[in-house]
Amino acid sequence: MKPVKFAKPELFADHFFDTAETLGVKFTQSGNIITNGGKNISKGKVAAIYRRYGDECHVCPSCEFKSDSVGLKHFRMIAEKALG
Repeated sequence: MKPVKFAKPELFADHFFDTAETLGVKFTQSGNIITNGGKNISKGKVAAIYRRYGDECHVCPSCEFKSDSVGLKHFRMIAEKALG
């Protein structure tokens, strides 16, 4: 089993978005993170990645962000800060 700090992936997603807000990341009107790579990061995507990789999600493989290297870099940076 993968190591986890958060009991539920949804709790990590909430913490991830709170961390993103403190970092000054821009959000869409619907609350998703704008990545400037053409795609956005939703809480559902964050929760799904945390469910798969646990506390190692900050080094998730690039296949999670197909054709969106900017989104991958953005996700990894925020996840690393969120996991402290």
